[in-house]
Order: sequence, then structure tokens, then C-alpha cells
Amino acid sequence: MSQLLISSRRVLAQCLAACVLLLALTTPAAAVDASEFDPDRALAHAEYLAAVIGDRPAGTLGEQEAAGWLAGQFAALGYAVRIQPFPLRRGGNEIIGMNVIATRAGLPDYGVLYAGAHYDTVERLSDLPYGGPGANDNAAGVGVLLEAARLYASAPFTPTLTLIAFGGEENGLAGSRYFVNHLPPDGRFLAQAMVNFDCVGIGDALHLYAVRDADRALAESLPVTPDRIDYLTHGSSDHASFSDGGIPSVMFNMHSPDGACGPDYHRPTDTADKLERPAVARVGAAAVSALNFLSEGASPRAATLLYLPLIHGVANP
Repeated sequence: MSQLLISSRRVLAQCLAACVLLLALTTPAAAVDASEFDPDRALAHAEYLAAVIGDRPAGTLGEQEAAGWLAGQFAALGYAVRIQPFPLRRGGNEIIGMNVIATRAGLPDYGVLYAGAHYDTVERLSDLPYGGPGANDNAAGVGVLLEAARLYASAPFTPTLTLIAFGGEENGLAGSRYFVNHLPPDGRFLAQAMVNFDCVGIGDALHLYAVRDADRALAESLPVTPDRIDYLTHGSSDHASFSDGGIPSVMFNMHSPDGACGPDYHRPTDTADKLERPAVARVGAAAVSALNFLSEGASPRAATLLYLPLIHGVANP
């Protein structure tokens, strides 16, 4: 009798667990409130990259220090983190850059949503005012990415969320091109979209940039209020690598009267004290609205791999 009672309780517990799981899968996930984005946290991350670590060209000790710090930030939030090294050439020499990839698994078959920002900087030239700590380009974008990571670390999210801090952007988008080119075939199929944050710390006009018509359609579908949606040629930032790989992508940028990356673009004067809180706050709120929208609109897209049999040693009749 006692064994029967224990068995019944186990069956009941399994049924209750299945019901709870079914409820979780069918109940719409509550979106993150865009007002919860903390621009001061994002600015603090940007300041650490630009003022404490400083210059971060691909293949340098500065990049290595930044990659380690970024990996620690993502890991502390509970993301699965990996470093993806990649080769590139600069000045005739082959060097190694690094992508920092943080993933939070979503529901099975609901695809992958990517968000990214490059953390590297251009290399300084000793005889020219070129290169520097890259506060706006692109510590500010990384700050937005890390603050979004904090908000979505435990919030309901339907697709798998993959956040990437790219290296080698200033070297022909080397890091993002390597990442996209090394996605498995089903990886591209499962990719829902990619949003990219570049030069978002200075300016008062929010611009969304696309490479293809499909990317522009994505930008126009997002529930944000940009001042402009426009095309930007290939090679402009890491979203272009995803677009070239057939993955819908859009770049978020704060535009100032001096251009897309402000008056200190690629100069030693691109320092953290120049960053503007309202610019970061606007991009952050737009980023959360976009990620909420893309997560809520995700639908199952199971990838089926077909394997054809190989026939060996067939003799001629």
C-alpha cells in the first residue's frame, strides 16, 4: 500500500512539473521595461574601457586585458562565455584578435537573436593625431551591450540571446566576419536578427543604418523612433558582416552635427569625459524596445539536416 502511495505521488509530481513547464512555454514572456536601462551603468563600463584599460587595438595587450574583463562581466551575470580567437593581418604581420561571446539559452527551436558592439580601437600613429582610447568608438556601444546583458540576464526571453563584443572591427570587420563565416549551416538558418551598437555616446539624433533592403525592413519594423533610417555601405560596422551572411541586421548610432562618430573620431581626444548621458540613455531605451520586440516576435524555426548516403565501389555494369 505504501509503495502504491509513493508511486502515485511520483506520478502526480511529474504531472504537475509537466503542467508548470507547459504553462511556462505558453505564457507570453513579460518584456523588460525600457525605463530600467541605467545609462550611468553603461557609462561606467565605457569609462572603464576607455580610461582604465585605454587603447585596445586587435592583437595588443590592451585588447587582451579588455577581452578578459568583458568575459568576467558577462560571466558574473550568468551567461555562458567563450573567447573566439581569429587571425588577421596588420602592417604585414599576422596577429590574433578575440571575440567575446556570451550566450543565454532560450526555448528550443526559437532561433538566435544577436546583439553586438566592437571593443577594439584603431592603432595610434606616433607622428599623427590618430588613434586613442576610443570612448565613443566604441566603448560606449560596449557599455550599452553590457547594460542590456544585465537586464536580460534573468528576464524571460524566447530565442537564444547571444551577445558579442567584437575584436578587429577596425581591421576590416575581421572579428565579426570570422564569426559569421564560421557559423554552421544551421546557425545561419536559426539566426533571427542582429542589432549592433556603434558610436552611440555622442549626439542628439538616433540613426538606424542598414546594408540591404531586408535590413531596412527590419529597422522600419522596430518599435523605436529614430530621427533617420538610411543605408550605410559595406564595411561600415559589424552589422554588415551579418547582412553579408544573409542575416537581417541594423546598426544603432547617435549622430552629431560633426558626423556619425563625432568630432573626435579615431583621435586621441575620443575620451570618456566627452560621452553624453542623454545619448546613451536614448540608445539604451531603443535597444531594449528592439530586443523586446524581436524576442516577442520569435517563432519556431527548427533546422533539419539532411544526410545523403555515400555509395562507394559501384562497379560498371
